[in-house]
Amino acid sequence: MILPFLALFCVGLCAGQGYIRDEPLPRPSIHAWPSSVVPTHGNVTLRCSTPTRGVNFVLRRGRITVASSLSPESPKGLAEFHLTDLQNSHSGEYTCDYYRRKRPNVRSPPSDVLLLLVTGYLPKPSLQAHQRGNVTAGQNVILQCQQPRHGIESNVFALLKKGTSTPIKIQSLEGQKTDFYLHNVTVCDTGDYSCVYYQTRAPFWASEPSDPLAIWVTDETESSKRKRKTLGTTAIILTVTCTVISLLAAFLIGRNTLSRAALSKMTKSSHSSKKAEDVVTDASPATKSYSPALDKGSQVSRAGEPYEVMYAELDTKALSEGISSRVKQPLEACVYSALKT
Repeated sequence: MILPFLALFCVGLCAGQGYIRDEPLPRPSIHAWPSSVVPTHGNVTLRCSTPTRGVNFVLRRGRITVASSLSPESPKGLAEFHLTDLQNSHSGEYTCDYYRRKRPNVRSPPSDVLLLLVTGYLPKPSLQAHQRGNVTAGQNVILQCQQPRHGIESNVFALLKKGTSTPIKIQSLEGQKTDFYLHNVTVCDTGDYSCVYYQTRAPFWASEPSDPLAIWVTDETESSKRKRKTLGTTAIILTVTCTVISLLAAFLIGRNTLSRAALSKMTKSSHSSKKAEDVVTDASPATKSYSPALDKGSQVSRAGEPYEVMYAELDTKALSEGISSRVKQPLEACVYSALKT
């Protein structure tokens, strides 16, 4: 009983080890930077990555091994392959895979295919848009790419956008032109577009890119918000300006009113002063009336004063009789006397 049990245990252990050794690894990814469509004599970096750490990468073009990352500089599951001074011979379909540096040496499945195109070996196409000017978000945009008349037929057209690493659209059509449809565009579709056509098999000749075509997509909602914001700011500025002008006008009007009131008050005071002076002037004859006789005591005291002084006495009778009697009174009734030292 013990021998059959040990035999079964060894068989299970060997089967388990085989299962571990045959366990597949995650598929890696491959990307080109800055783009998979590169001009002649340009440079490109192919990046291979995987979530598995401690691996070595292998870059392949078709079935040909181009480069390997055998250095221990990829602990995070990332490798970069730099291709410089590109020629048409660099064009082709690239993949990458990896394997563990430690046992078991399991190899991963290959990545998706990345087509690297080196442009400039076929005549330049043209790119036109059916719509002109700005495009509103939500609309459809049609871009037509057309190759020259003397170009080769039965090619694949690719629509490129500046800032993207791969063509955003690829269409295969027998003929010399094709239409690219951009459905329900958004603000993110704003950018510079171009197109190329190329061969899908070796030697993978590719044309020079077309002249760039700018597409500008505007959002009506954002435009309305900006307009409302602008109008609101303008209204606030006008309101503040009108308020300041109104306050300034009220201040000037009030100041002018106070100035006129003060001037009127001063005029009335001047008139009152003149009237008072007139009254005093009218009453001056009474103050200038003197008694015809002076007592001797006062004369003696005045005689001792060192300066020449003129004295006068009031005519009390004239004051009691009033203004009418004083008008009729002869001038001889007022006696003026002057005493000198």
